[in-house]
Amino acid sequence: MKIGIVAPLATVAPHFETELELAQRHLDAGDRVEMLACMGALPCCDFNVTREPKQCGSCAGRRNAGLKLLDRRVTLIPLESAAVTDSIPPDAFDSIEALKEFRIEQFDVGYAALSSLVSICRDPQPDLQVHRVLLGRLLNAALTTYRQSLSYCRSQRPDRVYVFNGRFAATRAVLRACQSLGIECWIHERGCDVNHFQVFENRLPHDIEYMQQRMRAAWQSAQTNPNREAIASSWFTDRSQRIERNWHSFVKDQIQGRLPKDWNPANRNITVFTSSEDEFASIGDSWRNLLYSDQASALRRIIADLPKLDDRVRLFVRVHPNLKDVNNENVRALLQTSGPRVTVIAPEDSVDSYELLRRSDTIVTFGSSTGIEAVYWERPSILLGACFYRGFPGVHQPSSHEQAIAMLNTELKPAADKSGALMYGYWFQTHGERFKYFEATGLFEGRFRGQIVFDQTRKARLIRIAEKIKRWVGKRAA
Repeated sequence: MKIGIVAPLATVAPHFETELELAQRHLDAGDRVEMLACMGALPCCDFNVTREPKQCGSCAGRRNAGLKLLDRRVTLIPLESAAVTDSIPPDAFDSIEALKEFRIEQFDVGYAALSSLVSICRDPQPDLQVHRVLLGRLLNAALTTYRQSLSYCRSQRPDRVYVFNGRFAATRAVLRACQSLGIECWIHERGCDVNHFQVFENRLPHDIEYMQQRMRAAWQSAQTNPNREAIASSWFTDRSQRIERNWHSFVKDQIQGRLPKDWNPANRNITVFTSSEDEFASIGDSWRNLLYSDQASALRRIIADLPKLDDRVRLFVRVHPNLKDVNNENVRALLQTSGPRVTVIAPEDSVDSYELLRRSDTIVTFGSSTGIEAVYWERPSILLGACFYRGFPGVHQPSSHEQAIAMLNTELKPAADKSGALMYGYWFQTHGERFKYFEATGLFEGRFRGQIVFDQTRKARLIRIAEKIKRWVGKRAA
């Protein structure tokens, strides 16, 4: 087989190490491996938006160091800006909706660039004029990678192409180029824990329907495993115990058992758990919220109708801890939410999210995993947005705002059917394949074939030596 690995950046562990893992596995199988890599010519990347030469050099040095750890040569092909004869002016878009609709051939380049812009700015509704320079770079980085990927695939006809994540400007370009030519594109991402990685065949890992198919298939294939339910349950207990498996625990700094000062168990307490909207704001139309334009507007409408609800109803809004230090219009609107029967819990507040979950009469989410966790922990769960557990048993899903208000005014019972929650938990506790050559030592650290992949340029080595000496002197002085 001929394998292409498109690696616009080698900055981030474990993603570059995953590409090395894939390369070595294919080399072991006798396959020919080629890597398309940025040599500093792309207009920008998600981890170096201003094209700082030092960062470009470090990225290239790290890539070269990693490739030397493979036991056979991999052909390196540059991603060059010369592949593009046209460019996209960022001023062409007067709204985010116009940007989302912009396509070149089969490439949803507007969505791709917006996805990167949203993640960089941590704002689901970024001001396109304020960020016009960055948007222009992202659009043209996406177009460059798309054109270059098309050229590579047409001339070299690889049997399979790998790329990371698939939702960002340059990486979505690779997926769309392969899809347009009927070439397999496997997207790699983190697996169930730091020791596993996962691949998604010709689909984004954010594709709701595809992910649900994989969850069902995994659950079905494990039906003869007597520990299936115990494994599924362990995902929920691990999260409640702040165990970090493949990503940060956003509740580890909260004080266990702490509730808001105005909590009164005699009331009917409803807790709304918000989400970080930026990650899924620009995936595609399947992630559009069909009930509300955003979480803040949903809360305003719900609070406006609170007088229609039972007098005992109290609303607690747990703003997602991942929004700590994020300052945009959406977060400000959430934090400014107010009402006579409303308590807003700021991202940095030490109130225990899991104590809230266990003690609330009803849980409301817009797609947070807390919604399916509520089903497992036998709390009524109302879903007001799109997510991977949409349509699963045990989750109440109103089709209108009026229906949502009616549900909030009803003393819902915990779901009797927890099968959807168990299927969800089983997938996230087990998905992926164990690394063979990479050994993780943390969420963002590890060794490939026993070596930490450093930038091995002379300058970088001198800097590391100086830093080691400085640390050694500091320890001696202490």
